[in-house]
Amino acid sequence: MRRPRQFFQCLLSLVLLFGGMPFVAFADISGNLVQARAAMQAKDWSSANYEWRQVLARDSDNIEAKVGLAQSLFNTKFYEESISLLESIPPQKRPLIASLGLARTYAIVQNYLKSRDEYIAILRNNPYEATAFMELKALEPKLTEPERKAIESNLAKIAKMAQAKANQALEEARYQDAARYYEVAAAQLKTVGIINDYGIVLLLAGDYPKAHQQFMLLRSRNKMGFSEVTSNASIASLSVGNLAQAKKEILDAIKDAPSDKLKAQLYNNMGFILEMSRKRTDAKFAYQHALALNPNLVTARKNLAFVLQANQDYDEAIREYQEILKKHPKDAELWNRLGFVYELQYKSKPAVAAYKKAIQADPKNKDSYYNLALLYKKMNRLKEANDTLKAYMEGFYADIESASSTAQEQSKAQGAAAQKNPLKYVVLFPSSPKVTAKLQ
Repeated sequence: MRRPRQFFQCLLSLVLLFGGMPFVAFADISGNLVQARAAMQAKDWSSANYEWRQVLARDSDNIEAKVGLAQSLFNTKFYEESISLLESIPPQKRPLIASLGLARTYAIVQNYLKSRDEYIAILRNNPYEATAFMELKALEPKLTEPERKAIESNLAKIAKMAQAKANQALEEARYQDAARYYEVAAAQLKTVGIINDYGIVLLLAGDYPKAHQQFMLLRSRNKMGFSEVTSNASIASLSVGNLAQAKKEILDAIKDAPSDKLKAQLYNNMGFILEMSRKRTDAKFAYQHALALNPNLVTARKNLAFVLQANQDYDEAIREYQEILKKHPKDAELWNRLGFVYELQYKSKPAVAAYKKAIQADPKNKDSYYNLALLYKKMNRLKEANDTLKAYMEGFYADIESASSTAQEQSKAQGAAAQKNPLKYVVLFPSSPKVTAKLQ
């Protein structure tokens, strides 16, 4: 009975010695993690160093703490300790941010071979990791010729594969994936054509600031010698809200255009820039001039019809829509717009006919069903309104039950995204036709 008593006396002594917390080694580290993350966000590196060290004192294998401390040490120029921490993470457990940090820190301390090898290891696992690819490219001048040869052919091979992957993504209208692959290809190839196409793909992916940056890169290198590239740059400027620059660039493009066919396309783009600047009357004249140069430019005729509709010139808009639909009777969007203009003129019968034509052109177009159903409701034809919505839902349910519904829904979503993309109202000029094949 004496041993248990001695044990509890010893435990009591520990409690008194440590203020009632004999198990301090198991204290909660969540508070330190929160403080460390906040310090990193605020770029308060000294506080971050302290908080990460507190975490590691209690949990020596905490990978987040090792990576965080390595980052804060890097920013306070304690490079060797940063390297030591990152190297202590087993390669198979090392997150990408840690591998990139290790490669960068090796380069800072001029251990270029280790830096090269770390980047190669990253690309071996993920050949299309753009940051690693570009940073390895930037490292090349610091390597000797024999050391460069070990990577040059591989980088060229990866860039070619990335371009092929980008083209496949474009065929499926996966613009964000295409942009990721194009970033790698453009870093290696650096031609005007591929940077131009990369900029267009970024526009299609919705990354407007980065798209604008690519065309500014071409401008800084004095590579804007083509009207087509300058026009693309104007659309990129428009996308980031720089209307003055967009107008200047499109005027420069028109001035240097060598043919009326190209000028017609550029005047269409000028019209769209003016329309987005809320100068619809000026836009109308630009579209009309584009059609005077090329009466077969469908994009300009569509845009003219849209701006006439917006200006409440309904009779003229109807004539333009009808003119286009003679040659393009399967364009559901145009039938929808025509139906809506008829509605605005209180012409219910032709509006119903136009919406039905839209459904015939694309039986999966939700807008067509809703427009027709709402019109029926306004006409107090409630049964027909309900039947119209029911017809849409029955088609929707059939897709769900289909064995290939996932692929169908993906295809439908991609098609819808392309239809709603405002870039289809301008003429883009890629060097590879595949870039805009799904859009125009």
